[in-house]
Amino acid sequence: MWPALGQAEDEPTSAKRVGDAFSNAALAEWVAGQGAGEVILIGAQTDFCVAATVKGAFAAGLGVTVVSDAHSTLDTTSETAAEIIVRHNAAFAAAGVKLATTKALTDS
Repeated sequence: MWPALGQAEDEPTSAKRVGDAFSNAALAEWVAGQGAGEVILIGAQTDFCVAATVKGAFAAGLGVTVVSDAHSTLDTTSETAAEIIVRHNAAFAAAGVKLATTKALTDS
């Protein structure tokens, strides 16, 4: 339970052992049981877990919004983390993902 993050008592915490959070059937079932048609994704690591979860959410028939400034990664020998994030945000958008900034989602 993570009350400091706004988790309600009836919201489950789900573990994962691979990149795609939706590989955990309990999470996919819980989201479906909420009647959610869309998920908002944040996280680490852009080029692995976030990208895999985007694909998993689409495979589950969900719409996807990625918070474009709320996912991260590490530099590689050929790209900086910032370049990887920009490249993935563009690829997410091209695949039909909605992009939103933290500010856009939290401003009243």
